[in-house]
Amino acid sequence: MMQQVIVSTEVLETRYLEFKSFIEKKDAKPFASFKSSEFLIKEEGYKSSIYKAARQSLNSALWKIQDIGKGIIQNYVASTIIDAVEHGDRSVNNNLIVWSNKDLLKDLPSSKDLDAALYDLYKNKVTDEKSFDRLQRAGLNYQFLAYLFFIKDQNIFTPISQEKFDKIFSLIGIPEFRTSRNISWENYKAFIDIIKQVRGFLKTKDKEATLLDAHSFLWVLGNQMLEAPVAKKFSAKPQVQELVSEVVPQPEDAPHVELPVIAEEDEASAFPEGKEKFRLHRIKERSRELVNAVKDRALQEDEKLCCQACGFSFVEKYGKLGEGFIEAHHLFPISELKEETQTKLDDLALVCSNCHRMLHRRRPWLTLENLKALLQLSSE
Repeated sequence: MMQQVIVSTEVLETRYLEFKSFIEKKDAKPFASFKSSEFLIKEEGYKSSIYKAARQSLNSALWKIQDIGKGIIQNYVASTIIDAVEHGDRSVNNNLIVWSNKDLLKDLPSSKDLDAALYDLYKNKVTDEKSFDRLQRAGLNYQFLAYLFFIKDQNIFTPISQEKFDKIFSLIGIPEFRTSRNISWENYKAFIDIIKQVRGFLKTKDKEATLLDAHSFLWVLGNQMLEAPVAKKFSAKPQVQELVSEVVPQPEDAPHVELPVIAEEDEASAFPEGKEKFRLHRIKERSRELVNAVKDRALQEDEKLCCQACGFSFVEKYGKLGEGFIEAHHLFPISELKEETQTKLDDLALVCSNCHRMLHRRRPWLTLENLKALLQLSSE
């Protein structure tokens, strides 16, 4: 059984702030909810329109068990792969399936087994796992299968674009999870679980956020925002992320503190860190200039960006997906930084995700040298 992949709420908080800023620029008004955003309705709302149209074409209420083996059920399901859908005042192409695969089901030879597998999927006669496995054996690929499950119930399943989402998962701090060339029910189930975790987080911002909203949130992060020239804080380059283990609540009347800006020409390579953004200190905004400068300096000496504690390299393990990925660890807790503190490049260490968690595992935090010593002992 595949181990559950946990998405950090701190990383999601950072990405949400970037997302919110992006949507507000697009809508030219404050972001209140997914349903009220004109940009999201226009760019992402077509998925719901496709779902409705596909459900009408599916018409599974009319299916009869005696239809199995006649190709009738296969034709009904194949008809859900619509070319385009009316969405608002325009026609939108169905981009949930690569068009080179749109006739995949239609072109399969009709058979009793195929009809039975489709019938059982939409009539809930067998488990979803069994349906997935049967249809995979019939010759359907991962994206097509995910689409069939999506049109079964949009509140439980979503479409998938494997390579796109693998890159998106790196943006939210889980580069180890991959869907490309990993077709299986366990993998799809894990994918859906990640989307559900994101939905749970989004419900803290918009109580009506749906599973499809979570899917769209991630899609915008990994596509429209990366392509937008206005996204100053969001970079297509892999980001060095600093994760916070604990957030210290502040009183309701805690003052909002703005830290001084350090001029670009400052020769000490020091940047302000930890500007108080929210009264409850849910998360402290990280200086992208600082972490990128640390990574750039490290790349000049080590193109593999090896962990400074254990030597692990994401690019060695994951290939192109892992290029440029590493996490930044403050050598002393960020919660101890004072308003006037300026964090220098040498105040950060670059470590892998596992070592980062171990450094934060107990109080007081382990030092980098402590962790190196533990690793050396465990290898002897």
